[in-house]
Amino acid sequence: MRAFALFGAALIACGSARLKHAEAPGEAGAPAPVLRSRVPEPGPPAALRLPTQHHFELANGLRVRLVEEHKLPIVSLHLVVNAGTVTEPPGKPGVASFTAAMLTEGTRRRSATRISDDLGFIGAGLTAGSSSDFAWVSGSVLSAHLAELLDIFADVVANPAFPRADFRRVQDQRLVSLIQERDRPGATVAKAFQALYWGDHPYGHWPLGTEKSVRATRREDLMRHHASRYRPNASELVVVGDVEESNLKALLEKALRQWRGTAPTPPRPARPRPPALQTLLIGKRGPASQSYVMMGMPGLERSSPDYVAGEVAFQVLGGGTASRLFRDLREKEGYTYGIYARPDARKLGGTSLIVGSVKADVTGAAMRALLKEVADLRERPVMPEELAVARNALLFSLPADFATAAGTADKLGEEVVFGLPDDYWEQFAGQVAQVSTADVQRMAQKYLDAAKLTTVMLCNPTQVRPQLDALPLGTIEVRDAPATKASDRR
Repeated sequence: MRAFALFGAALIACGSARLKHAEAPGEAGAPAPVLRSRVPEPGPPAALRLPTQHHFELANGLRVRLVEEHKLPIVSLHLVVNAGTVTEPPGKPGVASFTAAMLTEGTRRRSATRISDDLGFIGAGLTAGSSSDFAWVSGSVLSAHLAELLDIFADVVANPAFPRADFRRVQDQRLVSLIQERDRPGATVAKAFQALYWGDHPYGHWPLGTEKSVRATRREDLMRHHASRYRPNASELVVVGDVEESNLKALLEKALRQWRGTAPTPPRPARPRPPALQTLLIGKRGPASQSYVMMGMPGLERSSPDYVAGEVAFQVLGGGTASRLFRDLREKEGYTYGIYARPDARKLGGTSLIVGSVKADVTGAAMRALLKEVADLRERPVMPEELAVARNALLFSLPADFATAAGTADKLGEEVVFGLPDDYWEQFAGQVAQVSTADVQRMAQKYLDAAKLTTVMLCNPTQVRPQLDALPLGTIEVRDAPATKASDRR
């Protein structure tokens, strides 16, 4: 013990000697002083270079795109299926995500436990889920075990059994999740906002459904949804990693030879309801120190040519700690801990969102300041320095999305879902760098129209409602908060 202490003391002494030597003024080779009063200038963003995508089609009609990446012995799979919320049958909200959740809960050959054990034995991961526009099944494994993963992957995609006991367990889990969401301000406001803004449009449905719809869902509903939607010629598989095209194609033909089916009928056409200036206050039981706010205006589709310039505009307004909303509402006024703006861009439409919490006793003042920032972005060009910060925030974060095979597969999945070109992400950086101050103002004028603003707020209406009287928020409706206890349910 004493020897260890002496050794540590010696290290400290050496370190101190080196430090003193380095700091000696006027000595040759001494490091330049660090000026901590000035923020370091960022260097140029890293260039994004993605390998070529190879496209081919299997005998069953499944389209495949492969990116060969041989740096690490890993392969990631990302299957995109046209089976999202927009394909749910009328009156069955939540069926799409329920179906996806059941894919790994047992097949005709494997129980849920067997699936987990087989994946664990080869060190693989496998997940399934769904969103408004699509469903997915994703997995990763060492390339030496790709054939084994594909056998499990194909079984899960093509042969789910929806076992009765597992169906009841997952159904109970989803009901518990929905009940727990009553106590989550973000979920409460988002649900109300979706229904108010989108109406009967499929985007107005909460992905989990409702407690009523989940209780009414039967195993047969999931079986029908899977049979009608999970078809190879309505899907595309993205593969990224250490595998060559000829080998991959042979493995996929073998694993997926039993997965068949004709193209499903397209989902019913859907149009959002006309935008309206409207506000909903959801009453929060008891004292409320915060008001949780979600505001939305008509936005852009993900495939829109305006998307890149729109991303920069939203970055300026509320994309992070350097944004206008953060600097004004948090740092200057102290109204909020954090409030953000972002585009919710989907396949059939989009919303320009502003989301966050503000102090309850200054809700009116915070909303006034927020609307002023929106108006300023529409009326005056941004400063070049501010624009550069916003562009750099997007450019410097982009390479991290492609740092792993799984991340790359996920980003290429966006190209599949939204019909984007193969070189979309490589072009993205160049397009961001070219966004001008005029582009930002044009995006703000086009997609930040406060005359078409839908606002939903979870708050104490008695405290907050009088603060909103002089604000241009349209008709203000007040509703009771959702029940949070079993005894409160209706």
